[in-house]
Amino acid sequence: MLQPQTRADLFRLLGDEDRLRLFALCADDELTVGELAEVLDDSQSQVSRRAQALRAAGLLSSRKDGTRTYLKALPDSGDDAGIVAAALDEGRRLCRKDRLLAKVPRILRAREDGSRRFFDEATAPTMTSAAPPAVLGLLPLLRPLLAERAQGLCVDVGAGDGLLLPLLSPLFERVFAVDRSPARLAACARLTSDLGLPNVRLLQGDADDVAVYEACFRMGGASVVVVARTLHHAARPVDLLAACARLLREDGVVVVVDYLPHDDEQMREQGDVWLGFSPDKLAALARDAGLSPLASAPMQAPASFSDSHLPWQWMAATKGAPRVRGSAAVQ
Repeated sequence: MLQPQTRADLFRLLGDEDRLRLFALCADDELTVGELAEVLDDSQSQVSRRAQALRAAGLLSSRKDGTRTYLKALPDSGDDAGIVAAALDEGRRLCRKDRLLAKVPRILRAREDGSRRFFDEATAPTMTSAAPPAVLGLLPLLRPLLAERAQGLCVDVGAGDGLLLPLLSPLFERVFAVDRSPARLAACARLTSDLGLPNVRLLQGDADDVAVYEACFRMGGASVVVVARTLHHAARPVDLLAACARLLREDGVVVVVDYLPHDDEQMREQGDVWLGFSPDKLAALARDAGLSPLASAPMQAPASFSDSHLPWQWMAATKGAPRVRGSAAVQ
């Protein structure tokens, strides 16, 4: 990666107010060129040109997610760190003056608009569990493997149509199914009624809603929070994981099931904001959310699922200090 040859080059690079605004906007969140153009009320070509200069100087990183490219400001710990920090402060001042920072939350919320529309449609395609009742009846045999956690609360964040509820209900004392879509919760209600799952409670909302937190708090916190094929729908995945961490009791565990990186852009039509996460990225998100990764591994998707052609993975992370390290294969 190229670097400014002299401090004079760095001063010239950071002497442009438009570059400073762009640099400051990328300091706290990964943003695409299109999102930056919308915030800055500028053309994508102009934003790309300014971003390229900052990338060439090693001040901006880029990360591909399918056909989208996300930009993020890079910290500088070298001899010029003070100059870069001062430039970042000035960029933030300019953004506050122009009220640009106030636009960013709206841009991030807009990432989830497609996801909200998809899951609010009652006619959206659903998936059903292929597990026969006889197999479900054997699930309580797994309770000893969960030890004390099986005696507590499990929260299924983004429960969708309730696919996991028949699996979780026999294993835990109580299960909360959390989803912001009324249509999906209605499907959960039908499923729990048909299968007779009396320990399942349905909660409409997001993991960071006060009502969801208070419901978990009254039970002493969740022993397990499951986030299955939900993280890729979140505008800021780290915020979702942080909200899940707040729902845990002290020794609780968050279990994430999500995609590895892929290039199927058609998944955007189903509300996917992100086309998977690398294991390192997923672990970094967990750490940034205040969690300690315990283990992770790729996993085989059920063949009957519409997204079984994608690569899947799982990760477990604890709120407390990690007691187990490494990975395990899931067949």
